[in-house]
Amino acid sequence: MQQRLSRATVLSIVATGLLSFMGTMVETSLNVTFATLTKQMQVNLATIQWLTTGYLLLTTLVMVASAHLIKRYAVKNLFIIAVVCFTVGDLLCAVAPSFPIMLVGRLIQAVSTGLSIPLMFHIILTSVPPQRLATYNGLAAMLIALGPALGPTYGGLLTAVGSWRLIFWLLLPLIVIVFFIGLFNLTLQPIARQDRFDFWGFILLAVILFLVDYTFNRAAKVGFLSWNFWGLIVLSVILMVVFYLYNQHSSRHLIDFSIFKNAIVNWHLLGYFILQFINIGISFVLPQVAQYILGTNSFVAGMILLPGALLGVIVAPLAGRWMDQNGTPLPIVVGHSVFLVAAAAFVIFERQLTGALLIGLYFLLRLGFNLAFGNTISHASVQVQPKQKADINATFNMTQQYAGSLGTNVFAAVIGIYQLQHISLRISTAQGALLDYWLIVALAIVGLFSAWLSYRSTMQQK
Repeated sequence: MQQRLSRATVLSIVATGLLSFMGTMVETSLNVTFATLTKQMQVNLATIQWLTTGYLLLTTLVMVASAHLIKRYAVKNLFIIAVVCFTVGDLLCAVAPSFPIMLVGRLIQAVSTGLSIPLMFHIILTSVPPQRLATYNGLAAMLIALGPALGPTYGGLLTAVGSWRLIFWLLLPLIVIVFFIGLFNLTLQPIARQDRFDFWGFILLAVILFLVDYTFNRAAKVGFLSWNFWGLIVLSVILMVVFYLYNQHSSRHLIDFSIFKNAIVNWHLLGYFILQFINIGISFVLPQVAQYILGTNSFVAGMILLPGALLGVIVAPLAGRWMDQNGTPLPIVVGHSVFLVAAAAFVIFERQLTGALLIGLYFLLRLGFNLAFGNTISHASVQVQPKQKADINATFNMTQQYAGSLGTNVFAAVIGIYQLQHISLRISTAQGALLDYWLIVALAIVGLFSAWLSYRSTMQQK
């Protein structure tokens, strides 16, 4: 395969990448508008956050199905469906008079993001030479990570100067441009038209994912010690066991589960989940901290995340090039190490947090994230056979989306529980945020451990 990619391939990556970017940006752009939306639509925080959680959950389910869809249908057809869904959902949200209508619009947009991100990675994994794979995956990871990071700034600015509805109206011209770029350049054909979809496995997995999200959403209202919460946890575990047994005996599978026989893939998948769980979760927590504790408006709350978001534009592709040149997953270990240092700093300086300090700590957190995130899927993808590329693509993208959904729900539940107490919102939010910081530290330690084990296994193979 030649080093230089064709113009059509590059433009295909651009089209699917921009569509993915818009989808992921809207994920978090609404976080800074929650204080406004709860008043306008007369719902509480635990309800309004389903605009993000529900979106991420459905995106996850579409990504589960993406391995089958990419194998069986032409990329251009799937891209057109994604564009139509984004446009319809965007218009519904822009004019939504109530929460239910807006939620429907977000769910329709979720189908778009659930298709566009796997399509982008599919083009990269099948068209880019192995010696440049990490660089291009770094660019893709940059778009995925930049969207959620820029979202609060984008949403906060538009809410402060106009209306939250502008979040959706201003994306319509860009979607037209993206549509025509993709229409004339996407050419990849199906790779396995005979592939059969595991319908019952999909339904069972959908129930499990929804139930876990719903469980933590309930925790925000009833607490973590409630029998209601623990009853739902037990039910979720039972269904997971049923899903495992079903896959042991079923002739159809949503993905090729043999990819999990590789220990490096498993460790990378765990680290990938943790990175995105914290990345999306913290983008929910920090705007709440800025508004409820520091007393800033939505615009300032969004601006706090901007420097860290812009850092990803520079670091992600450079981190990919570093791993391409190094030939080992060392950048992943370095990234997780920086990530852990930043997480610990949130706990250490919790009582001294100011707007400037939040900017600095988030900047450091994003540095570690961008060193590790794109390189994780790159290194995992070279561990499997070419015919399994669609499966590992679907698995990792499903994981990162659900991690974002669950991260938002868990961090929101922690803050929500403290806000149920009859004390000021400032104090209760600070108490909840501190517990969230400790959770981030614990997860960051596990992430670093998984990165080290994958690095050690790789070096032993060499």
